[in-house]
Amino acid sequence: MHDDFELACPVDKTPLRRVGEVYRCDSCDGRFPVERGVVRFLPGADEFYEGRYLYTIRFVPRRESAVWAWPLWLINSGYVWTVRRWVPAGATVIEMGCGGGVAYFARRYRVIGLDLSLQSLAGIANLYAACLQADAARAIPLPDASVDAVLGSFAWEHIPPDQKPRVLAECARVLRPGGKLVFLYDLDCQSPLYRTLRRRHPQLFRELMIDSDGHFGWQTPEENLAIFEAHGFRVREHHGQEKVFIASATFDKIQHWGGGLRRLAALGLRFRSGPAYHVYSAGIRLFDATVGRFLPESWARIAVTVCEKRTPSGIP
Repeated sequence: MHDDFELACPVDKTPLRRVGEVYRCDSCDGRFPVERGVVRFLPGADEFYEGRYLYTIRFVPRRESAVWAWPLWLINSGYVWTVRRWVPAGATVIEMGCGGGVAYFARRYRVIGLDLSLQSLAGIANLYAACLQADAARAIPLPDASVDAVLGSFAWEHIPPDQKPRVLAECARVLRPGGKLVFLYDLDCQSPLYRTLRRRHPQLFRELMIDSDGHFGWQTPEENLAIFEAHGFRVREHHGQEKVFIASATFDKIQHWGGGLRRLAALGLRFRSGPAYHVYSAGIRLFDATVGRFLPESWARIAVTVCEKRTPSGIP
């Protein structure tokens, strides 16, 4: 944790001061320890998320020119590339639900990692400028208007719908005027395959597609965009993706339906790792950028959305 970051009490937003390995609030006498390079604003481990997501995206281009940086267009369905386009180098950003982090972000930005998992954060404490174990649905422990962007990769769909307005209110509070949200997230997909899975075994669908992954904030594209627009943000860009019949992220789950779906999933599992995975991922990205643009938005399995903090009426 770099000492040049100012933190704010999650209870009353009073600036915190560091005393040894503890951050203290002089107003409410709150105390927040530093452990393994992580400032802890939660009393303990989260039963579901602790240590669950540890993978770090390690690719860093040698230079920022497109000749060197083009692989970013492939990584995480173009999410990293989208962040690069919308958030300028040197910006201060929060990566919400950061898990194992993104090495490229650490080089390009001053990154504050925020996650429920202490183990995930401890693994990138030497990579990111600051790591905070905190719940954005309660409070983001930073001062008002202190960051340029809030990023999130597969975190938004884990937030229950009734908590999303609170999360967005906190994001708007800590963002500077014109600050950006860039989120990659799973959708409540209505593709022919997903409709078939729901119809054949609705309970299994719930268990494997929602409960096992904590996708309690799964919503349609329209529902998500409406929430962003209603709570302080203007949608600047939105792309529904992976409108293909079957996506690699679901192969291991679809095999549980048996029959022809099991055989199809077994074939797909061959593309889950190694060179075959990279070829498959490139094919999906090209499909999204061409044929996928003409398919129904409701068929999208995931989306990348860019939002901008609205300026209050009357303020230039």
